[in-house]
Amino acid sequence: MWNGLAGGSILNKHHAQGFSLLEVLVAFVVMGLVVGTLLQLYGTSMRSVATSDEMSFAILAAESQLVRVGRDIKVEEGSESGSIDNSPFSWKVTIEPIEMMKDQDSLAINAQPFKVTVTIEWESDTRKQRFFELSSIRFGERD
Repeated sequence: MWNGLAGGSILNKHHAQGFSLLEVLVAFVVMGLVVGTLLQLYGTSMRSVATSDEMSFAILAAESQLVRVGRDIKVEEGSESGSIDNSPFSWKVTIEPIEMMKDQDSLAINAQPFKVTVTIEWESDTRKQRFFELSSIRFGERD
């Protein structure tokens, strides 16, 4: 029944007094889903940041070990390994000769190309074994 006021009937005045229990429950469910999704996204982004930080450190460590080849580590077939102080990271440098061509020994050049591989290994915060590998070519003396 219309009473001539802008707002409608008596029924509308009664309904406008508050929310029903069902509306409140639906609002809480929607809010819970949104908050849960945001927390999950935040957790995922934090794990990504931690993994990125570990990988950046591994890259720097591999580059450091690669710089040592030819200076502290002799360029010859073999391998060396060690760990990085106060960290879960360990390193291994592997040096292998490269055969460029079959009659390489007949050349007058006294240089032998070697493939140098630096591997950095560590256990991440999630107890997952991870590694980063960096390879390069260095020249050493031929036997």
